[in-house]
Amino acid sequence: MPEQPEAELSTLALSTKVEEDFVSPLTAVRGSLEILRDFPNLDQAERQRFLEAALQSCSRLEKGVEALSKAVYEAGLKSLGAGAAEPETAPEEKSDNLRRIRLLDDLGVVEIDLEGYIFRNSDMVNEFYDQIERLVVASGRDWYFLINFANCSIWPEAWVAFAHRGKKINVVYSLGTVRYAADDDDQGETAGGDLDPNFHGSREAALARIEAMKAEAKR
Repeated sequence: MPEQPEAELSTLALSTKVEEDFVSPLTAVRGSLEILRDFPNLDQAERQRFLEAALQSCSRLEKGVEALSKAVYEAGLKSLGAGAAEPETAPEEKSDNLRRIRLLDDLGVVEIDLEGYIFRNSDMVNEFYDQIERLVVASGRDWYFLINFANCSIWPEAWVAFAHRGKKINVVYSLGTVRYAADDDDQGETAGGDLDPNFHGSREAALARIEAMKAEAKR
């Protein structure tokens, strides 16, 4: 039997990985949710069993996304180290990034202005977040983060990197993160329709929320 080309083997391995990390758990989540939808009279034990199955599959999806984003980021670093072209971020965008990040020492807040910003790809995301991390690490302290999301656009090519880098910032450096967009209501809604206490319609309301978080942390 002839050996399969290396490229073909790599494609097969990737296909299997996608199946394991994304397709299978997504199918399981959908199946559990459809059963809960179609059989509203299930007893509590059965409902709990399907809920737990869906949550476990969601956990697998989260791990898959995290592994994928890490692989994409590391591949980008390797390509740069090998002398590849710099990310497609215009010089004026790079300098503009620094103007969009302010350390408000008296408030203990990192203010990030993403108003009107367009993240077109993962390179732009990593460039922006690298600058945030450099400033935060150099400060030697943790901060609350205040983010203006008004008219910010994140293209599909940038979503995985944006989610990964944002989560890393929150876990490693953030005491709490509050977002706002001046053209929204005072409080945003989650996908489930609940009010999100960390999303507001003005900078003033977002800063007030951070002060409340500080007070809660002291209790």
